[in-house]
Amino acid sequence: MIERRANARSILRQNGIPHTASSLGVPPGFQKYLDIAQTDFLLLLQHTPVYTLGRRNDDAALSAALTSPNVDIVKTRRGGLLTYHGPGQLVGYPILDLGLMNLSTRCYIARLQDILRKSLSHDEIQLQTINSPADDSKYTGVWSDPTHKIASIGVQVQHRVTSHGFALNVHTNALDGFRKIVACGLPDVSLTCIDEQLSWHGKKSQITLIQVANIIANEFGKNLNRDVDLIDDMSFVTSTKFDGTQVLKQIVLDGECIPTN
Repeated sequence: MIERRANARSILRQNGIPHTASSLGVPPGFQKYLDIAQTDFLLLLQHTPVYTLGRRNDDAALSAALTSPNVDIVKTRRGGLLTYHGPGQLVGYPILDLGLMNLSTRCYIARLQDILRKSLSHDEIQLQTINSPADDSKYTGVWSDPTHKIASIGVQVQHRVTSHGFALNVHTNALDGFRKIVACGLPDVSLTCIDEQLSWHGKKSQITLIQVANIIANEFGKNLNRDVDLIDDMSFVTSTKFDGTQVLKQIVLDGECIPTN
């Protein structure tokens, strides 16, 4: 989806049309590319087990991750160190043009933190969080207390368009993949989740990933002053693994199949 947007911007640029242009007066045949260049997306999903590497070296965590033969390891271009994604965790990939929203990268990351914190304080969850315990970039994320991190943030911004995003631990099985590694290079910090935090506060969690996704999507709309429209289920192409798990393979937009890997 990032590449699709970049290609649309390139076509507009080659024809002397700014990607920030109004639809009024756009030459025939170019409205499609303008729509692609100006449409933002928020992908909210659950990964099959995977360790992802950021741009910073994390040899110790990588060595530990290599001892998990059934978990994929993927190199990414986001900021940060090695982390884990898997079942029970909600991962968000906002694909936004910060230039169109007049946001700096620093402000965008602060918005992500604010969106996640307000989502966690929502009536359906009712968890309070704290400011990051230190200014070092390793501490970027959302914290339940100074030693427990509930959500991680790692982004990339290229040509003012964002990729990668955040991971919020919802259920206890989301913590399984963190047991072998020092996540985000913080040995004195433990990862926590919504279920665990509610249990520690004497509450039983009944929240689902879908409910959390809906809360976050609505909070994105409010925080960024944007309308949020759901993509129709018919726009998703999935495959079934041997254990019955449904895996997203493609997203269909305007008749175009976009691979997700």
